[in-house]
Amino acid sequence: MESSFDGGTLGRPGEPSNPLIDLAPGAEDNPVALELAAVIRKNLAENPKKQADFRSLRGSVLMVAQDRGESLTLRFDLGRLTIHDGAVGVPSLTMCGDLEALRRLADVPLTRWLRLPGTGVFSRRDPGSFRDLLGQYFSGNLKVYGLAAHPRTFVRLLRIFSSRS
Repeated sequence: MESSFDGGTLGRPGEPSNPLIDLAPGAEDNPVALELAAVIRKNLAENPKKQADFRSLRGSVLMVAQDRGESLTLRFDLGRLTIHDGAVGVPSLTMCGDLEALRRLADVPLTRWLRLPGTGVFSRRDPGSFRDLLGQYFSGNLKVYGLAAHPRTFVRLLRIFSSRS
């Protein structure tokens, strides 16, 4: 059935479907929400493997840009994403950091095997490497709450955000 939203179509199980990405009222005024929606749409359109990860996500993720005092909630429901301005509900994961640290999540390279975040040969010089992400995490510039309880959600989220495959 066709959707009137700017996201796509919902298909039956086993059929290919386009992801639905909606902005909740109030989120269309948040430039970070608009940028994030555009990045996710672009990544899903370019790589069909990311659509499988997108369709398997269920739960909510709170992203807090501490330097700007802004937050947004990503609510995933098996092929549908709604982006809300501010905190909505109880999130499965909460990511806090500067806006640049959150933007760098899109630069994490993925390995070919299992599409996990990879370190790579030149990762010491690469500002978008997984080693840099770990450095941000352990220095306290990027905090991820709920990582121990929901590691699969975090990895799937990194796969969807990553513009590098």
